[in-house]
Amino acid sequence: MADVRLENLTAVFGTHRVFEGFSLTIRDGECFTLLGPSGCGKTVVGRMIAGFEHPGRGDIFIGDQMVSSASQDVHVPTEQRGIGVVFQDYAVWPHKTVYQNVAYPLEIQGVDATDAAARCREGISLVHLDGLEDRYPSQLSGGQQQRVALARALVSRPRLLLLDEPLTNLDANLREEMRFEIKDLQKQTGVTILYVTHDQEIALAISDRMGIMGKDGALRQIGTPHEVYTHPDDAFVFNFLGVANFIPVELINDAVRIPGSDVPLQVEVSAETRERIARGEVVAACRPFEIDLVRQGGATRGIVRRRVFLGPIVIYFIRVGDVEIRAQQEAAEAFLDGRALEEGEACGLEFQTLRWYDRNSVGKEA
Repeated sequence: MADVRLENLTAVFGTHRVFEGFSLTIRDGECFTLLGPSGCGKTVVGRMIAGFEHPGRGDIFIGDQMVSSASQDVHVPTEQRGIGVVFQDYAVWPHKTVYQNVAYPLEIQGVDATDAAARCREGISLVHLDGLEDRYPSQLSGGQQQRVALARALVSRPRLLLLDEPLTNLDANLREEMRFEIKDLQKQTGVTILYVTHDQEIALAISDRMGIMGKDGALRQIGTPHEVYTHPDDAFVFNFLGVANFIPVELINDAVRIPGSDVPLQVEVSAETRERIARGEVVAACRPFEIDLVRQGGATRGIVRRRVFLGPIVIYFIRVGDVEIRAQQEAAEAFLDGRALEEGEACGLEFQTLRWYDRNSVGKEA
């Protein structure tokens, strides 16, 4: 296994500069997820590590081996980098059985037949496809085909496993099942994983650490899922990692209010933040689950405009003054003893916490 180091990479295609000065270290044995919106360059990063694309500037190391350097004219071929790759379209051979698909990399490497057979059996067992060795891809489900692709990538014992949106084509239940499988595989094999995706749920579920890329290709924040989700560095990261309320506020008679609301917000606000609110520089932000809803009282009053039942949770869109705010409740709590709020009903909102972000950064692509 190995660390992966990217040092000051630049990617330019024609007149389009995808990113520049991109640096990142993926630690030996960790599952690192590169997360960002479509077009931010995250797939380009993966393709450069794999050797499918050449950086315009910068160096790439896998372990102690320099595999790419624009300044030193180094470009180690993909097959010599010790990388296993799985794409979203599986790319399994339709005319080969499960066993033959998994064995293919070992045939290319000229691995001894006895050793290859043992490693194939081990790989197939790792992804729980025992007994399906003689089936063809057309006889497998989407999830099983993805397992074949994973086994094929692992059987050559790579230093790095690169997964580029491998679960996108699966239905919701299979995606959930496979993300647990991938995490289990990492624990069993100790392989270093780079997972490239725009899916926040998968990133939060499987990552040891994650990096959030902005639309401009810059790394906005790196940390554990818990660190990044609970302490986002900026409005872009906060918004990208889940449903967010950005609430305009104003300072009237030293009270913080939502425009059009007669009731001040009952939250702690520092003197510095109050000054920024008075200058119109910041907005308040919170997640829907950080709002408590009550029929009577509440620090802020609003009208339920829409209620949406989503199984385990109930979503409310509530008009407060000139602003619409999204809140949510656990369904069991919302419908207990007929407590669910009705559309058109008045209610109170109590904010558990509010974050404060630069007004000019909200709603802009990073």
